[in-house]
Amino acid sequence: MKKIVKAGWSAFPGIKGKMGLVILLFFTGVALFGTWVAPYPKNFIGFDSWLPPSFGHWLGTDSYGQDVLSQMIYGTRTSFWVGILAGLITTVIGVTVGIVAGFKGGWIEESLMRIVDLFLIIPTLALMIILASFLPSMGTMSTIVIIGSLSWLYMGRSIRSQTMSERQSGYVEAARMVGMKDSEIMFREILPNITPVILANLVLVTTQAVLAEAGLSFLGLGDPTNVSWGTILALANANNAVLFHAWWWILPPGLAIAFFCFGFILIGNGILEKYRANRGNAAL
Repeated sequence: MKKIVKAGWSAFPGIKGKMGLVILLFFTGVALFGTWVAPYPKNFIGFDSWLPPSFGHWLGTDSYGQDVLSQMIYGTRTSFWVGILAGLITTVIGVTVGIVAGFKGGWIEESLMRIVDLFLIIPTLALMIILASFLPSMGTMSTIVIIGSLSWLYMGRSIRSQTMSERQSGYVEAARMVGMKDSEIMFREILPNITPVILANLVLVTTQAVLAEAGLSFLGLGDPTNVSWGTILALANANNAVLFHAWWWILPPGLAIAFFCFGFILIGNGILEKYRANRGNAAL
């Protein structure tokens, strides 16, 4: 078992990738086991308000008398799953559109890229706000669907460019010669060869999803029945935490969002660096 873990760690791309993995594993642990490590139950109200950090409350309490550390721990699970699931939705749409457009070319590529251009004209956050305001609320799931279905545009363009480069390769011509269908060439031949680019894009869109969820929650358009880093910031802002100098209610969720996104960015950079190095070695 130790050899497997050591081999997996060694195979992970670069020092940046390893640092990002450590950060991600920390947040994953908090998201999975937060229920058992949180000092107090979710949304428990029973303390004095505006208490500064102490041994009893490591991150103090908010204006409602809730333990901020407990809220942070429970909020990690929501923000974590919103980022992961919305990132997966984005990846599925972006990869499908990008591969089809890049491989097929012609009117199919033009049609798909014009759709992308149309959506790029509209600010994504503004469109998310409109949809979150008017679509029937499904709680956190509606936030995930909205973010995931509107964040694939740049990823689609990136995968399209990579696919256009790959379709000129010899293995694609060989696949055509043996009679493989276009769908088989796209998803059985090209897709595995651009997996590092897809993974690098996945980690980036995941960070965008976390930031988008925090932004929607801050604007009061998230799931009010659930705790996330964004809702913590929204409540701190609504209750004038700055005026009460309650930094312990503002800084922790902001730093959590920053470190979570930073971890994913490090992983993405590590994957891209290893991919470029492998391509360079292959060219030699």
